[in-house]
Amino acid sequence: MSLINQNNKQQLDIKIRDFEQSDYPEIARINNAVYPDSPITAEEYIEMDQNRNKKCKHRRWVAIADNTTVGTGIYTQHIYQYHPQKYNIRVIVLPEYQNKGIGSKLFNLIEEMLIPFNPVAIKSEARDDMNNAVRFLEARGYKEFQRYAEPHLDVDSFDFALYENLLKNLKSRGIEIKTMKELETDPRRDRKMYELEQELGPDMPDEDGFTPIDFETFKKEIIEASYTIPDAYFIAVEGDRYIGLSVLMKFKTDKSLFTGLTGVKRSYRRLGIATCLKVRAIGYAKKNHYSKIKTENQFGNQPMLSLNRKLGFRKQYDWICFKKLLENNSEK
Repeated sequence: MSLINQNNKQQLDIKIRDFEQSDYPEIARINNAVYPDSPITAEEYIEMDQNRNKKCKHRRWVAIADNTTVGTGIYTQHIYQYHPQKYNIRVIVLPEYQNKGIGSKLFNLIEEMLIPFNPVAIKSEARDDMNNAVRFLEARGYKEFQRYAEPHLDVDSFDFALYENLLKNLKSRGIEIKTMKELETDPRRDRKMYELEQELGPDMPDEDGFTPIDFETFKKEIIEASYTIPDAYFIAVEGDRYIGLSVLMKFKTDKSLFTGLTGVKRSYRRLGIATCLKVRAIGYAKKNHYSKIKTENQFGNQPMLSLNRKLGFRKQYDWICFKKLLENNSEK
């Protein structure tokens, strides 16, 4: 276990050490203090780490000050945008310990630990309403390369009557909206869900593109995940074909629902299928007494941004995606 003792200009004793299993409750506590509207449990952190694809490198550290855990940092890679030499860094520090050099020491250490992997690019994110975090990354040479909005929907204000005819018209075309639970008698359900998501993935705008995943990873991260709700995983079906989907997820301590992937096969677009899928999802939230649905939309995905605005989703803040290209990157 590495242990680094460092003092900042205020003589605060900072110890940075490798993450241990017993630290999961502490990093959940730190996340929830910084992002109280996106709470996460220690168990959910454990599940994420256990389900992480083995080819994705990751490592965590924690920062200790005043005999308590006050910060955490990680480098990782994402399987859906995988590149062997591209990494993501995330550092979080308790609000009352920010601007004391803790984040800098964590970030600098993590960048140093990545050197042996010969990275070509390192990415990080900051919310646009957290000015210190934005300046923190800019001061380290990170440049903004894309943004995504996080709009929320007030479920109680949604007018279902506006969409009754659209739902009826869709059914008259032979297209139905069913749930993952309702399709459990289909022996090829899981495989067809997987094939649909892999077909839709490349159409989601992302600077690094889409990396296909294998079926077993899909089962572990989607079908068997604790945040997946079988009654809120909506699939548009024509005959025995799966042609579109919209997914709601529920994290344990978050009182809201979160929208995952929504998409429709190219040959079935402009028929109102995506709208109907999302209306069904809102109906699930209403029936089960959830007052809010959250989602994320990249700025480049104008069709989905427009659809969500039409449905009543309202912007809360943006996430700014930063990237630093390293000397060995041919893009420089």
